[in-house]
Amino acid sequence: MNRKDIIKATNRRDGILLKCRDGRTAKLRFVDFERLRFASKEERRNYVMSQRGFRWEGLDEDISYDSVFNPKDFPLKMKSCAEYLNMSAVARRLKIQQSLLAAYMSGKKTPSEARRKEICSTILDIAEYLRKNFRDAPKKFTEL
Repeated sequence: MNRKDIIKATNRRDGILLKCRDGRTAKLRFVDFERLRFASKEERRNYVMSQRGFRWEGLDEDISYDSVFNPKDFPLKMKSCAEYLNMSAVARRLKIQQSLLAAYMSGKKTPSEARRKEICSTILDIAEYLRKNFRDAPKKFTEL
């Protein structure tokens, strides 16, 4: 699928609605893509429609039109639950450098009380997300 096939792209609160020349419609849901799920409204709206898909330069995210219209052909669009536990992903969600989070974790630096609460809250949010969306996670981890 190419850019010429798309006749309309409408920004929505939870995604981008696409309409094709052939009448098909599909929605790119922000929740399906980690970087978009945790991005601000401004970051989500700052994209370019290229010949083959969307590009969010500030988020370093590319999503093809094909993956929006044929999601079953692109099963890896969502990260596994193990990747949510990656501290780099936690740092991105906090919008801080991974090296700073690593320094906090190692004890080389001490976060302010406000930052400590923010880190704890973010980790608890991730835990809650995992609890709701990956109920079979312990079984998956033992299969690794």
